[in-house]
Amino acid sequence: MTRFNTQTIGRLSATALLGLSVAACSVEPEVLTTQELAQIAADREARIISDEQEPVSRSIGLYEAMARAIKYNLDNRVEIMDAALRFEELELSEFDMLPDLVASANWSGRSNDPFTTSITTSGLASVEPSRSTERNVLEADLTLSWDILDFGLSYYRSQQKADTYLIAQEQRRSTINRIIEDVRTAYWRAVAAERLSGRVKRLEGRAERALSSARAQVSSGEGDRLEAMNYQRELLGIQRSAQEIARDLAVAKNQLAALMNLPQNQHYHVVVPRHAALDTPITRMGPEQMTKIAYLNRPELREISYRLRINEIDEKSAALELLPSIRGFLGLNYNSNDFLVNNDWAGWGARLSWDIMNLARYPQRKRTIAAGETLLDARALALTQAVSTQVHVSDQRFHALKKETRTAREYHNLSDRIYSQTRTEYDAGAATERDLIREDLNAILGSLRYDATYARLQSAFANVYAAIGLDAFDGKMTGNEPVDELAASLQALWASRGDKG
Repeated sequence: MTRFNTQTIGRLSATALLGLSVAACSVEPEVLTTQELAQIAADREARIISDEQEPVSRSIGLYEAMARAIKYNLDNRVEIMDAALRFEELELSEFDMLPDLVASANWSGRSNDPFTTSITTSGLASVEPSRSTERNVLEADLTLSWDILDFGLSYYRSQQKADTYLIAQEQRRSTINRIIEDVRTAYWRAVAAERLSGRVKRLEGRAERALSSARAQVSSGEGDRLEAMNYQRELLGIQRSAQEIARDLAVAKNQLAALMNLPQNQHYHVVVPRHAALDTPITRMGPEQMTKIAYLNRPELREISYRLRINEIDEKSAALELLPSIRGFLGLNYNSNDFLVNNDWAGWGARLSWDIMNLARYPQRKRTIAAGETLLDARALALTQAVSTQVHVSDQRFHALKKETRTAREYHNLSDRIYSQTRTEYDAGAATERDLIREDLNAILGSLRYDATYARLQSAFANVYAAIGLDAFDGKMTGNEPVDELAASLQALWASRGDKG
């Protein structure tokens, strides 16, 4: 029979344990199954629209659309959660400045007594082995310690966390300004689409009937064929222009629904207000004055300033790390060893340590921090130039569209008067049916162009405010208020700025 000694058994056990450890650490990638992906997709789809979201019970006005976007837009909620995370990180970083209070316990045992022998100065061994420790020992302590250097570094890190939180707030401001701009653009395009839907159908019907009549005339050879074909071309041109306008406006309600976080298949109406003159104190400013306001208010420029401040704190931290670390401690201790005369005691002391390698790293770290500052400054200058360009372009576009809107309104009014006059002459027998149909279609097309141009003007108006970076809603509101309350606050804010929309 084979006999195993203790050493052999120990080696076999160690080998088996090593094999099990290697097997346990072997990990194979697991691709998500189709069923798992379907469950994930279904869960996300179900949570897009919250059960707490206020249902649509009436036609949606401009400020209600803005309020719903601020309250329910998912991009905005991402920014809110990001800001909340940065705030929690700031709160957590303040604990790093507190002393460490560590409780520890250690139990140890052995299979035999820890006997020891000793040798005297003359080289003689002790007569009999002795021990001063029990086989099983429990040690415990509670130690309060505080590192002065760590306190200073933690203080600087907390300042950086505070600036990171402010950066998140500026990013949220930027997101809200963009959302409000997009809402105003989509809303007025949706208004134009809703106002013109019936007119487009009427134009399509009249144009098709007139085209059929003209085609029949060309096919039969009756009358002036060239005149009939020119008439067809004119009708097709009107029809094509109307279809292009309708195509551009067709998706406006889908875009607005997405901004308000409504289901894409939900049917809703928007309030169709009258066209208002967009003449506010901001739009009456010159581009230079608007640019100065933008330099103070644009979230992107404020964010760069906070990042520069974080970089400055990095420089202070690097200098502080050159100092030695001084850690003081005070603790309560317990040991279950009965051979000890005192099983519990209080201990205190201090430790001085100095990482000399920090001296060697400092020049390179200082150059790295300086390079980061240079990069941030270059980005700030590039962004400042971009902001200036955006302000000037948005101002020019707004005033150009104001002129286009006036022209489109005059064309629309004139087309209506021509149609009315043609109708009178047709009733009197002085105008043909072709003339009447042509002017009717031109009047409808003029109305389509006017509404579409006014929608672009509203988009340009929103872009002016986004370019100068003014807050799109009252900062006293959290965004969690009821939709009606948020809408009233938004309307009051924009009315104070001279907006009659």
